[in-house]
Amino acid sequence: MKMIQRRVGIAWFLWAGVVASLVGGCTSSVQMRTQADDHYRLAQSYLSNASPLLAEQEIRKALTLRPDDARYLECLALIHQIQVYQAQGTLNLTRLQLAEEAYRAALRQADAPPSVLVNYSTVLLLQERPDEAIVMAQRALQVPGYDQPARAYTNIGIAYLKKGALTQAAEHFRKAIDYQANLPEVHHNLGIAYAGLGRRAEAIRAFREAIRFRPSYVDAHLGLGKVLLEEGRKDEARVVFERVIALAPGSDIAADVREQLKSLAP
Repeated sequence: MKMIQRRVGIAWFLWAGVVASLVGGCTSSVQMRTQADDHYRLAQSYLSNASPLLAEQEIRKALTLRPDDARYLECLALIHQIQVYQAQGTLNLTRLQLAEEAYRAALRQADAPPSVLVNYSTVLLLQERPDEAIVMAQRALQVPGYDQPARAYTNIGIAYLKKGALTQAAEHFRKAIDYQANLPEVHHNLGIAYAGLGRRAEAIRAFREAIRFRPSYVDAHLGLGKVLLEEGRKDEARVVFERVIALAPGSDIAADVREQLKSLAP
């Protein structure tokens, strides 16, 4: 009996040690997650305040603690992505590649949110890979409960625009507007598609909608002016072109428009 009691006692002691180890491990894991999330939230804050270098420092601290968290990898990709644009409209190809690698790493995680697919499709568009961009955005639309379909439809529309498939582009821009009507970029792109299809009256309405939602939208004013000119509405076009110059006086666009205005002089 004593032998039995001793063996039971030893077994209980060993089990108690296992439980203590598990509890300690869980506590450590919770603390690690909390610390990582703190870095993640700080990175988001820096990102929203246009401080990408500080944001990158924080998200890398989070990834050191939890290297396989899809949210952190997506945040890193976004940090790279906003640093893609350089002066004179050129792209930082290194940052573009780093953004793609981070998105791919995020997509390898089982819990990757559908926003990863849509944001990755934007990178693919910048890389002039429209077919792949369409596939990614469509995958996001297939995720149950995805709550930002306007973004996915917009990227699909831009991809078709790049492919020269203007009818399909217009169709997807209209779908985006059905979900969220106040996106000036979508109305502007819809105007481009309609103009390319020769549907000038619809193009004019689309450009005006883009301007309504963003009065300082230079490209939308420019698109509107060009279509008005094609319609033979020179006086209206002149007013719109003058607005382009007022909005971006020192730009290449303004220089081109000034030349255009010379031909419209009475």
